[in-house]
Amino acid sequence: MSGETPLSYGQLYSWREIETYPAGWRMEANIPATWDLRGIPAARVDEALRLLIERHEPLRTTYHVRDGVPSQRVHTRLPQPIERVDKVITSYSEPDRMTAELVATPIAMTGGPCWRGVLVSMHGEPMFLSLSFSHLILDIWSTLELERQFHVLAADPAAELPATVSPVELARAQRGDAQAGRRRAAERYWGTFIGSRLPGGWPTLPFDGTANRIQVTLHSRALTEATNAAAGAHATTAATVLMSLVAAGLSRHLGTGQVLLNLMFNNRLAAELKQTVGTLNQLIPVLVDVDQHASLAAHTKHAHWAAVKAYRHSSYDTDRVFQLAREGAGDVTTAHDCWFNHLFPCWFNYLDLGGAAEQNAAPEPAVLEWAPRARQYGQPFDTRVTVRNGHTQLQLRADPALLDADALTDVLRTVVHGTLMALTNPEASLADLTACLAGDLPAAVFPGDVAEPPWLAA
Repeated sequence: MSGETPLSYGQLYSWREIETYPAGWRMEANIPATWDLRGIPAARVDEALRLLIERHEPLRTTYHVRDGVPSQRVHTRLPQPIERVDKVITSYSEPDRMTAELVATPIAMTGGPCWRGVLVSMHGEPMFLSLSFSHLILDIWSTLELERQFHVLAADPAAELPATVSPVELARAQRGDAQAGRRRAAERYWGTFIGSRLPGGWPTLPFDGTANRIQVTLHSRALTEATNAAAGAHATTAATVLMSLVAAGLSRHLGTGQVLLNLMFNNRLAAELKQTVGTLNQLIPVLVDVDQHASLAAHTKHAHWAAVKAYRHSSYDTDRVFQLAREGAGDVTTAHDCWFNHLFPCWFNYLDLGGAAEQNAAPEPAVLEWAPRARQYGQPFDTRVTVRNGHTQLQLRADPALLDADALTDVLRTVVHGTLMALTNPEASLADLTACLAGDLPAAVFPGDVAEPPWLAA
């Protein structure tokens, strides 16, 4: 294919996000991956890579811009952007080091394929492949699926893989007549937020803007077990349990009975999209009512159904939403024209990367970790939850003008206390939860001694 075609909704969303990044932070759009090649003959590695690139258009796609509108061009062939190195490996940490080095270099949004690799061999035998993928072409789920398919093809180049939908096909379907009703419904949903429910006065940033951010991360295996148990007890999801309690914590510090969160959704519910390799994620706003008299069970259920409603409209044309926002603003003067940051000020992203939890593992204490220097751009507040091998990493990042270090710690305690109370006393109210926040927590879910942030300790 030689012509340029429109981006899918997920691609366009990723483009509009990444173009807001300051030049010095563009490497944050890169997704790392390290593939173990030990025991795979060099010829099989080469053949599996060839088949993978041939099968998946994003690996041979370039992006172009005309009058501010991005488009894509899928090439029949492109030179593989993989450097090949033969060296003696003396440390088990070498693969991670090389991958980290690779993803630290920004990938240009236009002008070439949006991924890079370094294939390392030792004495001619393949050892590992370090990869860096721009979020313009892949989401994290897709990097995991690519690795899975690579190993299938390396074992058997003739293996049959499930049919998939390409980004070009997806873009055509999303803009076609058959989905006109879905587009109108998404616009109506967004219309309920634009101009009235979006939080005003938040310290959002313009294009290329930077500002101080603080970040804290809670690491806990026991929290995973508690969250999953609470989700099962209330017939909801682990993501909803945590999201509802983040909203409760924010409500208290923002002094509001409603909290608007932007939820990240993978847009893979349709059976034909489950194997699609590309970037499909988009944020969608959801308004969570926080009634201090409501029980934890009722609060969690309300948040669950609000999220379900929002997810129905999570695939949309980002540029069209920006247009609606500009029209809805009317004569209201905004501090800047970066509508991406205006419309998505408060993120919540839950990512379950799978993997089996260690069986009969000894209890381990939770760890609270402050980032010496958080990403100095983006949203005034975001939550990122990553679950892997039964371990939860709950990360909060904020503009200290909105939430200071004590407030972030308090939101984390709200989430942990609330999760445990949802299990042991689900009819307790949110007011009851607030009253117990100063109480002790098991060391496995929250550390007893919370270290001061490094900028305060210094």
